[in-house]
Amino acid sequence: MRDILEKLEKLNESTGLAGRKSGDVFRNPNGDEIVFNDIKFFPEEGGKLEPSALDEVLQQVNAQTNNSIEWMNKRDASTGGFTVISFNSPDGERFFGRYLKQVKSNTTDNFVPNHVADFKLASKSALKMQSGLTPQDLLSKLDNLTGNEILKQLSESPTIGPENPLYSVAYRLTKGEPLPMSFAIPEGVSFPAFRDYFCEILQPLALQNGQYTGNAGEAAEKFLGGSFQNTLISFDFAKTAGLSDSTMANSQGKFIKISSKGGKGAEASSKNLISSIDELAKSLEGKKLLDKYADIIETLHEIKRQGQAEAPLYLGVKFGIIDEDEASQIRNLKNNKSINMDDIKSLDLSPNLVKLSKSKTPTNSESVSMYYHLISCVAWKAAEKINDTTNFSKAAADILNNGALVQVYTKAKEGKTEWTLNEFNTVYPGNSIRGIYLSAAKNYYSTGIKGNFTFKIDRGEGIPKDDVTGSKNLGREKREPSEKEIAQK
Repeated sequence: MRDILEKLEKLNESTGLAGRKSGDVFRNPNGDEIVFNDIKFFPEEGGKLEPSALDEVLQQVNAQTNNSIEWMNKRDASTGGFTVISFNSPDGERFFGRYLKQVKSNTTDNFVPNHVADFKLASKSALKMQSGLTPQDLLSKLDNLTGNEILKQLSESPTIGPENPLYSVAYRLTKGEPLPMSFAIPEGVSFPAFRDYFCEILQPLALQNGQYTGNAGEAAEKFLGGSFQNTLISFDFAKTAGLSDSTMANSQGKFIKISSKGGKGAEASSKNLISSIDELAKSLEGKKLLDKYADIIETLHEIKRQGQAEAPLYLGVKFGIIDEDEASQIRNLKNNKSINMDDIKSLDLSPNLVKLSKSKTPTNSESVSMYYHLISCVAWKAAEKINDTTNFSKAAADILNNGALVQVYTKAKEGKTEWTLNEFNTVYPGNSIRGIYLSAAKNYYSTGIKGNFTFKIDRGEGIPKDDVTGSKNLGREKREPSEKEIAQK
């Protein structure tokens, strides 16, 4: 779901420039662009340099960059290291530097703000914030809205107003005009911004009036006891209901979550599954399903509660991959410096952990954070064990299939003089999801942690084979990202 992707992206941005990957675009207010190349930290092994040693390293780096580094802050008495970030620009390579008090051995633990000079990261979440077309941008009141109340706010919005083609589309939908619907291209609005962000407002309006294709009606019958007509639309409440897009509630307080899709949808998340568990607990039929899968539900709750670093250790102990003492040994490695894999015996780890460390090959065997490496090894083994030896896949699929969630896909066409809104295609899971598989492949690496476990969906085409962990799938991790790529989605 896009809310999960955006949260991961915000976490990614919180890592700053240390989490960027080659090719990331940065843009200034004038529209000029530079492209991220790489980031280097000094001292390279981490730590803090004395002033004289720092002077020596600075002299060497300045010589290598022809004294062209543009410094973003000033050196002071506390400075013990620095970073140099290189970008490709139309005028050639540009270097930016920032002084640091010290350098941490794991690259992504060093926070460097996501901007240089007046250039800022042009990421998806950044573009969304800059679009000015989200419900949070255009509506002063976000919850418990009728269609007419949304129209009124749009007409009073400085960004939209009654003469804007976007207002016209919202008005025509609210009054029940069928799709497809063509309209003049709004001035200063990109097509992706309309499709991905403004349509978060249009989709629930269309559902209220039955202007959708697909099987959302099944969800409305099951969770609302009827249709979407006369429901109240909320955009802010959706955050606490399990999605960041919208919810539609009837007069009895029953609601359905709407996950807006501009393009290709995302995979299932622990948040989606936990939310579905909470919904099912409210009905007798749902409680029976939850009782059936009590053990799996406990595991899901613990994955969420334990968090991204502790969840693998919890599962590792639960499924016999490591014991409690070995989990503590891994935790104690967190602040250790990176080492050569050949020197692992110097850490006095259990034979089991030494063996486990060899189950995955790190990016750079000469400089390994054993804390992240062992958590990654445990995470992959735990996912494999759960997928192969428990009924997790069927249980998670049944739970998600029966949750109060409707996915809405915007189908629109971009023309030269006008855009056409073709349809809102809805997908209520029903029995379409055949299996859900726990995966460590997306977020657990020897170079760092990007997030918690994720889930891959079998929609009838077989188990996904790109990166799901499990012997039945035999998916294998692709090239492991470098430390500066680790926060990337």
